[in-house]
Formats: sequence, C-alpha cells, structure tokens
Amino acid sequence: MSRQLISAVENGRHLPNVHAAITIAQVLGVAVEDLFAEPTQQVVSIFGDALSASDQTRDQTRDQTRSSPARPITSSPVALAQVGESLVAVPAQHGVVNAERWALADAMVTADGVVEMLADAQRDGFVIAGCDPALGVLADLVERRSRHRILTAHASTGRSIAALAAGRAHAVVVHAPAGELPVPPIAVRRWHLARWQVGVASGRSAGVPTISEIAERQLRVVQRDPGAGTQLAFTRALTRIGAPAVIRGPVAEGHVDAARRVAAGAAAGLTMEAAARSFGLGFEALEEHEVEVWISAQWASLPAALAVIEMLGDSALWSRLGLIGGYDLTAIAQEVA
Repeated sequence: MSRQLISAVENGRHLPNVHAAITIAQVLGVAVEDLFAEPTQQVVSIFGDALSASDQTRDQTRDQTRSSPARPITSSPVALAQVGESLVAVPAQHGVVNAERWALADAMVTADGVVEMLADAQRDGFVIAGCDPALGVLADLVERRSRHRILTAHASTGRSIAALAAGRAHAVVVHAPAGELPVPPIAVRRWHLARWQVGVASGRSAGVPTISEIAERQLRVVQRDPGAGTQLAFTRALTRIGAPAVIRGPVAEGHVDAARRVAAGAAAGLTMEAAARSFGLGFEALEEHEVEVWISAQWASLPAALAVIEMLGDSALWSRLGLIGGYDLTAIAQEVA
C-alpha cells in the first residue's frame, strides 16, 4: 500500500478493500470492524458551546436521511474541522452574499446539542474567524488554487480572539485603530491585510446622521456585539461628545448584515465603508482601522496556512478586493513583527 493510500484511509477519504482492511487490522492488532466504527468525539462550536457527537456511522446516517421525515427547524447545519484535538463546528446556515445558495454542511446540531454526521462529511478544514467579508474571497481563491478547504466563521474581533485563544480556530482576522490592536493571547504570526474605515451608514435623503444627532434624537441604530471593533468605535465617538454610551437598536451579525438592514429601512447602522457602498448607502467614517491576519504559531506551517499566506501576496486577491472598493491595500501581505 502506498503512503498516499494509507494517508487517505487515515483521513477518511478512502475505504480499503477487504484484503487491505484485514491486513491493516492484523498489523494494528484490532478487529476489522473496529477500523470502521465511527468514534464518539467531543465536538465544540467555534464560539465555545459544548456539543456531543452521535455514535451513528456515516452509512447509518445516510440510510436514515433517505427514509426519515424532514428534520425539525431546530436542527442547525454546521461544517466541521479538526483543530488540534478538538473537532470544531462552524455555522453553515448562510450561503453567499447577494446569491441564492445553500451552504454545504457536514453535520446537524439538534436542539439538545447532539451532532449528527451527514453522508460524505469532511473534517479536514482550516478554520479562520473574523468579520471582514474579504475572508470569503480569500477562502474561495485558496480553495480554487490549492484545493485546501477553508472554513470561515463570521465573528467580531473580540469573539474571534477568544476562539483563537481557546484552540477553536487556526487563524483570525482582527481590526482596530492603528497601534490599538490587542495583544495576541497566544503565540501567533501576523500579516497586514488592509486598512478600512468603520462608521455610520444611512440611506436617508437628508444624509447620514451625525453622532450628535443620533444621541440627541435617540435614533435607533443597527449595531454590533460589544466586542466588535465597529461597536467600540461608536462607543468612543459617543464618549467624545459626552453622550450616553448606550443607544437603542438591533444587533446585526456583521458589516454586511448591518448594511442590508439599513438598505431595508433602518435609520442608520454601524458598518465598514465597503459594505455601505455595496448597498448604495451614504457613509460617514468614525475611524480608520488596521486589519491583520493572525495565524496560531502552532499551525502556521500547515499546508493550508501556507496557502493562505501565499494568497495574501497574490494579485488575484488584490484585484478582487480592489473591485469591491473601500480597501487600502498598500501594505497587504507584509508580516508584522
């Protein structure tokens, strides 16, 4: 048996024939059926929620899926990837912005937190968390160029760093004003991605409301979670004018979601310039932020990590981000000491 074939068997990409299976079992000193048993493994969501894996085999899951009624809507689709000793579940509810497409899931998480594997599930992805929509472009280009599977998890800078520190992500994208990025909680290698503006977007004919107008009129503003760099910029802007730091408004999942809600009628929303422009909204900047890619030093030599690093310095990425607009790519791909 070739080394490549053994690797494919070990990673679940190939089932050995009967003769090979018997030989492997003899060498390992186990029963043949033990080679094909689906192991029960602790699964954790990228955001830290503990899950439990079903002991169903893939074949059993496939058969049940064909014969069982529709799953309840409380089941959540996830993609899976191994990060060290952890099998990490990444939400797979969403497709692509401005496109009608279902995301490809590897498993379902039931209402009681049990993970049920789907047929042909994969577990060999490279997980990157962050809130820059450019992650999708980066992931698609890496997969197209090198065939490495890149799973992107949308999360604010604060939640992304927490996932990295807990060993639930291989890499993250973070942003903050120049010189104000937090100290990495673990050893990382850092690369500059871009600079972009965060601020207030609005579709009002009267123009984008100022921070003073928002505070005085108590306008409802689409906001972000407390750990988001854009939300922190908004809080700093309110503090500078002596206004209360709390303004009413729904919390969006990210930059694109905030811009989409404003385009649908919200008075204003906190987002990045590129997202605001993509929906034809007015935009007033609050701060310019530095955007960096952090890869855990533990995983920086993985082939998928090397492919990500290589793509940062590739004109294929630069040209596509240039089409979106709002990205200052002057120092892209420079490693930060």
